[in-house]
Amino acid sequence: MIMLNAQPSKEHLQAGSSVPNLKLLQAIINKFLENTEEFFTSYLEKTGKAWWVEIVTKKPDCTYYFGPFASHREAQVSQLGYIEDLERERPQLIAIEIKQCQPKELTIFDDEGREKIDRKMSRSISA
Repeated sequence: MIMLNAQPSKEHLQAGSSVPNLKLLQAIINKFLENTEEFFTSYLEKTGKAWWVEIVTKKPDCTYYFGPFASHREAQVSQLGYIEDLERERPQLIAIEIKQCQPKELTIFDDEGREKIDRKMSRSISA
């Protein structure tokens, strides 16, 4: 026959009392990591090393930049959400590129982006 101890042991009491402390420590660590990631991404952005998702559309003729991201992978994972958001406006998607840059504007409303795509296409055709 197994007997259950109705009284908690000292170890259980100490472990139970450390749970709130553990949650507080976890919250502090999470905030520290979040702040560190923001600082690192900000540094990458200022030095032109941050990753951005560049989406060029036609009708409207726009170039959109989404970011900054600390890594190519992070930008890649996020790009689908940006594409879905833009598709609600029903533009014709021309090109999507993930690259390290330092965009001066997040949305460019002119043929500047179109000329860039035309140059890329002509380079790839001639290659």
